[in-house]
Amino acid sequence: MKSDMARRADEKIRIEKPVIRNPEDEKLWREVHKFAQLVPFELEPNMGRLEEIKEEIKKGTYITPEVIEETAARLAIRFMRPE
Repeated sequence: MKSDMARRADEKIRIEKPVIRNPEDEKLWREVHKFAQLVPFELEPNMGRLEEIKEEIKKGTYITPEVIEETAARLAIRFMRPE
């Protein structure tokens, strides 16, 4: 079963053509369609980063707050030693 995030990434946004009742609506639809074609299709901007984080977690290389704190403590000890 796919997660909600994965399911959303697979879904595509569709603009369905409205029912045209008069000529003004048809002209408006053509304008909307023209501008809709200019909008580039991209996945969610953060989707690539989320995949990177998943891979880092799987490999065990993802930086966690605990790792940062441990590194900060080691640096503090190193700088507190007399030369």
